[in-house]
Amino acid sequence: MTPEEKASHDALLLAVKEQIETAIKAKANSTEIDELKAKLNSIESGANDAEKAEMIRMANEIVALKENSKPEVTTVGSQLKSWVTENKAALENIRGGSKADLTPLVIKVASPMTPANTYNGSAYLPIPEFQAGATEIVRVEPTFWDYITKGRTASAAYVWVNKKNPLGAAGFIGPGVIKPGVSFEIATEISNAKKIAVSQKCATELLEDIDGMVSWINQEIAYQLCAKLNTTLMTGAVSSTVPAGIQTISVAYSLTTVKTDDPNNWDACRAAVAQLRSGNLQGPVTIFMNPIDYTNMILTKAQSQGQIFMPADTGATIVQDNNIAVGYIQVALLDYYKVLIYKDFVVTFGWENDDFTKNLVTTIGEMRIHQFFSENHTGAFIYDTLSNIKTAITAV
Repeated sequence: MTPEEKASHDALLLAVKEQIETAIKAKANSTEIDELKAKLNSIESGANDAEKAEMIRMANEIVALKENSKPEVTTVGSQLKSWVTENKAALENIRGGSKADLTPLVIKVASPMTPANTYNGSAYLPIPEFQAGATEIVRVEPTFWDYITKGRTASAAYVWVNKKNPLGAAGFIGPGVIKPGVSFEIATEISNAKKIAVSQKCATELLEDIDGMVSWINQEIAYQLCAKLNTTLMTGAVSSTVPAGIQTISVAYSLTTVKTDDPNNWDACRAAVAQLRSGNLQGPVTIFMNPIDYTNMILTKAQSQGQIFMPADTGATIVQDNNIAVGYIQVALLDYYKVLIYKDFVVTFGWENDDFTKNLVTTIGEMRIHQFFSENHTGAFIYDTLSNIKTAITAV
């Protein structure tokens, strides 16, 4: 072999070796590549023209194999196995009690990237979006308070005058006859403003760290105060600090001259309105009843035919109110149930005792009101069960 041929042989041999090594890295377990490498080694020296041609064929075959082969999937197990093989000697030394350096173990995530293998325990990716405000608790609403006609006063004491005990009457008379006289008495009643209040303590850290925390506290304070106000104005027993609830000053149904066969709840409502009117009490009438009772009234059907029953006008506005127990109705001429606001509802923030050193802030909500009704309007409110009223108006 001439020097020129030897140089050409060595260059070709080097190129083929590089291709083999590249192919081995792409597919380390390929049997075909191992066979090609063995053939290459057998003709590594003294290659003639035929052998050179064989080497070129082998190179082309390796290239084709590389282009057609797919990389093997790298798993955590295979990466760990490779690391153990690479550090075999060092691990043996460590096992024997000798000091040895290990190459770092880096586990690479397999492709493709998916949420399961990409979010590395992060609670903040993807970036969340928060709904503005807080979803309110589903609770009984202060319906009665919303329907009361409210006025204002600038005084903590509110006095009104009642005319009482009228005497005499007008009459037709002839000439020269003394005109008949009339008279009446007057008496005063007084209402002293009553305070309702509620408070809540909160750490300053919550007020600083949570956007909207102050608004949420204000909303809760307002609801709690209004809910208690509503309940008391319905059921409260009057005292020096508690206003009279409308149910405690209501009368039962007692009109005996209204009768009908097989009365229903619509009839009971109409009869209650008739009792108010028969007592010479005027003004719009409001009836508060539980939604269940109201729905049962709407679902009433005519007997035997099955068509929907269309009730007559009851003479009142019916309000569905979960504050009214099932089976009861509150009938009221609300113009006679007086509420005057003396001091508006206010919310204040401050400290008490050692709260300042504890970073605790107290929120207070309060208001002062008058609640009263004239004794001249006794009978303007009826509170009774639907069954009692239906029994009273059933024709015998």
